[in-house]
Amino acid sequence: MIIDEVLASVSSIPDPYIRVITYGRIGVTLARVNDPRYEKAFKLALSELTRIEDPYTLIRALIYIGYLSGLTGLKSARKAFREAISYSEVLPKELRDQIIGEAVDYLLSLGNLEDALFYAVEISEKKLRNTKLLEILSRTLEELEKKDINPIYKRRKIELILEHIEDEPYRSEAIVKVIRPLLLLGSYERTIELIRDIKSKHWLKQALNELLLFLRSGKGEGVEGIIELSRDLAKRSGRDIKEDLAYIFAIHGFINQSVEILESLPNREDIAREIFDNLALKDLKQLQAFIEALPPEIVDEIREKIIEIMEEGDERFSSIVKTITEKTSNEEILIGAVKYFLRLDEFEEVVPLLRRIRTEKGKSIALGFIAYHLINKGRIGDAIDIVLEIKDRNLASKLASEILIKAVEREIYERIANEKKERKRNDQFSN
Repeated sequence: MIIDEVLASVSSIPDPYIRVITYGRIGVTLARVNDPRYEKAFKLALSELTRIEDPYTLIRALIYIGYLSGLTGLKSARKAFREAISYSEVLPKELRDQIIGEAVDYLLSLGNLEDALFYAVEISEKKLRNTKLLEILSRTLEELEKKDINPIYKRRKIELILEHIEDEPYRSEAIVKVIRPLLLLGSYERTIELIRDIKSKHWLKQALNELLLFLRSGKGEGVEGIIELSRDLAKRSGRDIKEDLAYIFAIHGFINQSVEILESLPNREDIAREIFDNLALKDLKQLQAFIEALPPEIVDEIREKIIEIMEEGDERFSSIVKTITEKTSNEEILIGAVKYFLRLDEFEEVVPLLRRIRTEKGKSIALGFIAYHLINKGRIGDAIDIVLEIKDRNLASKLASEILIKAVEREIYERIANEKKERKRNDQFSN
């Protein structure tokens, strides 16, 4: 009852434009709760349009009704937009452009990107037209990223919008926006072609950023052309991208080129660590090749990262750790490797490493790890022999204490186990 009274009361609003908007908003509210009276509200809104005398205001009201109809899913929404744009031909160019711009905004809000593009190209004022086309391009790229659809269709959608953006600097901005989407679709040649059209130094720098972000992601194959383009853009824009190239070459499998650049960098430790982390996560084969190509001094510089993976005790890194130990005499790394191979029970790898540790302190630490390993294995006698070789009296004392306690524990556990077996056997005989 109240809703009917409200609908009847709208006619008391003096301004016909406000009456149209009010009927439309009531219609949306009713449609959201599936109240059939929403159709009546929209019919009343359309009937009130005839009472608006100013053409500009009338067309704006019609566009807004089209938008509200679109929110409710009414098929009449597209007709309202079409008629509004058609009626706008009677307006001066400036007002017509404003009408079309407003219509495009509403269509974007509704997610109707195709109609938004269809009308946006009719805007005569260059700045407004290109601004709206860039907005449509951005929304289209967002939507295409979400959808799992044919790559050819995606490329066509992108190219369709791009061909309408001809004026600078808008075209350069549009090209920058589509670089990564096109690269992810494998359209390398088309991307290179578009980038070479960019004249502005500012947008060249932005294009280079997009290329580097794509390359650093490790995605794509056969990216040599993209890497060369990046180097060319760096020269043209006056930017030093050696650090990026060292990383990019490594993660794309160009290990020798990466190491060659890496050796010349002042902050090579940071880049080498970054490469090490990436390859350790994604490609152990390439990590092995990277370690093999590194000079010993860089291996030593990234020892913290090397020790981190050895601490994990992951057997997948076994051959990599062997390669590392062959390339360095750093005792911190060698001791870490001793501990690593003991965890894997690869005792045969430990002995040659022990011989290469020269300092008494380093040798004592390594022998300590071996002694602990033997204690845990129950090889008390062998552990004692190792302790006797340790020069560090404090460490040797602690290990000796540990060995004696373990020996007692082992004796007690064995006695308890034997007693349980004996009782079980006696119980079986007594039954």
